[in-house]
Amino acid sequence: MGYRPSMILSRCYLIWVVFGIGSVLLTFAPAFPAGDEAKRLLSLIDYIGGDYKNAVQGGKVANADEYQEMSEFAARSAELFKQLKAAEGGDRSGIEKNLGTLLAHIKGKSGENVVPQLAQQIKDRLIKTYNIVPHPRRLPALADGKKLYDDNCAQCHGAAGKGDGPGRESMNPKTPLPANFTDPERIGGLSPFKVYNTASFGVEGTAMASFAALSDEQRWQVAFYVFTLRFSADAAKAGASLFQAKKLPAEFTTAALLATHSDEQMLAKLKPYASQDADALSLLAHLRRGILETKTQDPLMIARGLMREAMDAYSKGDKEKAYQKAVEAYLDGFELAEPMLKARDSNLGGQIESLFGQLRNAIKQGASAEDIQKRHLDLEVNLDQAVRVLARDDSFSGYYAFANSALIILREGLEAALILAAIIAMLRVMGATEVIRYIHLGWILALVCGGLTWLATETVLTLSGRHRESMEGFISVFAALALFYVGYWLHTRSEARRWQQFIHEKVQAGISTRRVFGLTGISFFAVYREAFEVVLFYQALWMQNESNHGPVLWGLATGLLLLVLATFAILKLGLKLPLKYFFGATGTLLYLVAFIFAGTGIKELQAAQWLPTTPLNAPTAIPMLGIYPTVETLAAQGLMLCAFVATSFWLARQRAKAS
Repeated sequence: MGYRPSMILSRCYLIWVVFGIGSVLLTFAPAFPAGDEAKRLLSLIDYIGGDYKNAVQGGKVANADEYQEMSEFAARSAELFKQLKAAEGGDRSGIEKNLGTLLAHIKGKSGENVVPQLAQQIKDRLIKTYNIVPHPRRLPALADGKKLYDDNCAQCHGAAGKGDGPGRESMNPKTPLPANFTDPERIGGLSPFKVYNTASFGVEGTAMASFAALSDEQRWQVAFYVFTLRFSADAAKAGASLFQAKKLPAEFTTAALLATHSDEQMLAKLKPYASQDADALSLLAHLRRGILETKTQDPLMIARGLMREAMDAYSKGDKEKAYQKAVEAYLDGFELAEPMLKARDSNLGGQIESLFGQLRNAIKQGASAEDIQKRHLDLEVNLDQAVRVLARDDSFSGYYAFANSALIILREGLEAALILAAIIAMLRVMGATEVIRYIHLGWILALVCGGLTWLATETVLTLSGRHRESMEGFISVFAALALFYVGYWLHTRSEARRWQQFIHEKVQAGISTRRVFGLTGISFFAVYREAFEVVLFYQALWMQNESNHGPVLWGLATGLLLLVLATFAILKLGLKLPLKYFFGATGTLLYLVAFIFAGTGIKELQAAQWLPTTPLNAPTAIPMLGIYPTVETLAAQGLMLCAFVATSFWLARQRAKAS
């Protein structure tokens, strides 16, 4: 999100306009599909690698039906590879040798230990060559998967997943029977990716039909859900406690790992953390079921997956698709992790945001493939660091949590406090103390709305990255215009005579005029915008200190105390300044903030794709000043500067005439 301007508006009703606009924004991030032949081939190889051990053991056929299925899949794999090779004029993925060896083992009823390894090597090459993403963009919710399973799968596989559904008797053909998803032997070698592929393409020669009519996301929801069926809610709860006690790496909860690993592979990875088999199963129950109940997501993995798609599109010359994917990687991926990352390392969060912007601009300008690749690698390095920052366990010691909590409220509140204190000091200097209560009313309402925002985000409201960027962008642009007007208004009253005249007019008109309500609006937006961000950051901090909230609360109290002291100092300083210089300094400050708001607001609207982006070959962005190297952001700030110069000349002429 970058530099966060306070929301200063001269009309309270603008809040409804802004939130109305923000609520209609939608996010989308469709996957860039590989060819059907490559995906089908990958699906078959994946199936062979997981099930071959059930067909052949010790050089002999262990299950005739399973072996027949393996033979059919082997023949179909050979056909698909032949079609793929003919269509591309060669073995693009370099799998021909390994595939030939794998097929030979199946034909010779051998290699039960080698076939899974060969299958994995072939899979890896297909995934890399055709940029196939073998995991969902985010972990699905258990409730969503259950509904889809009940509607589409329970008829044959049974409501509990035991393969005993009422439609089993009417299947054609009758064999093989529907899979029993509660049988560890049957599901142990499968992964959600295997189930996803089966749902996508079906299984030829069986009653398992393709469910390609379901969306990509829905198929992933079903694929993850079937792995929850062998675990109870109590087992998942016990596993969650054990997971926290053992301090397992965050990698275990990523969509990429859970989608591509079978239960057997997961248990092997859990062994170092659980000496007892029962403990390992409890941990697996948490990973397969527990985290789906809490809708855990992996936004950094989403960002990396979408960036891979962007790089692939750019390498193929599709600049527009590459740019769109880069935008989605930021909005639908990194933006969701930003509050938690900035709660731990605000500098790293800002740096990654800047790298995303630079990469998008480079794509837009049509930079060389080498330059784009270099920028992508730089971004990957920083995202790796972000993963480590979010995963490390020692980051949230009591002292660290306390310091972060204090800095969040101080950093986010100081900007709003500076503007409010300046306005209050201004009113006190001129004796308009009766108006100050409306300033207080504004920030109190803002805090109440901040609390309601927190409640909404915890219950019914989910704000995507696109929603947040759009809201911030529109509010920032309106705020820039309003601040410019307030700055101009202060400069016109920098002489005591003019201010006394204004106060007299206001007293005559009464303090309930819309100008006074405008002051309430300024106060409200200055505080609410910061309260909105504080909610996001403290949510992240609170979750990461689940077992010890004390340091977070004490840090909040300390930060508030420092904020009050800083505000008091600003008030005292304002009271001691001569009227002319105080009004001039305050007006100039508001002009500067309006200049920053204009650039930042346009940049955020570009990120949310409300405005076009025309990059310039200019130096690096300066976020603290709202300066970004695009035509649109610099044009908006240029208009601000021109307006400032024009009004300054006009005021100078007016004063010259008056003298």
